[in-house]
Amino acid sequence: MLDPILIDTASFTAESGTLSGSLLLADLDARVSAHELLADANANAMLQYRIQGGRDRWQRPFLALAVSGSLNLRCQRCLQPVAYPLDEQAHVVLFADEAALDEAMATDDGLEGMLLTEQTDVLTLLEDQILMAMPFAPRHEHCDNPALSRVNQDRPNPFAQLAQLKK
Repeated sequence: MLDPILIDTASFTAESGTLSGSLLLADLDARVSAHELLADANANAMLQYRIQGGRDRWQRPFLALAVSGSLNLRCQRCLQPVAYPLDEQAHVVLFADEAALDEAMATDDGLEGMLLTEQTDVLTLLEDQILMAMPFAPRHEHCDNPALSRVNQDRPNPFAQLAQLKK
């Protein structure tokens, strides 16, 4: 597990700071590095990240996050690894208090927002983005597993059997 990467949120956004780098998937928190959808071959997966601070047209501070790389996820049809290209970007607007955050979120469905804190842990933000980017049920376009097609062919159609009972 890596040490936290902390930024002074107010100065980072006021100065339009930029932070970028790379990290190993295995070095992230267990909720990401040991996620149930990850195939075993992911320990050395390298991810690239970039975080940029700034102010939007309403002078609200924001953090623009980007994380990219390739994840080997477990196909939910054949249980074999499937490559998943990760290219996640987010624009998170920071609010000074809960009331302002709630009001902005109520008026703009597409807004991603969070409370402005003195320091922000960049790794936690990146881990959250990776988790949100993972598909619910990753799978190959076409699984090349002969056992899978055999299992699917050997089963009789249950509706055909019900039709037989009606006679």
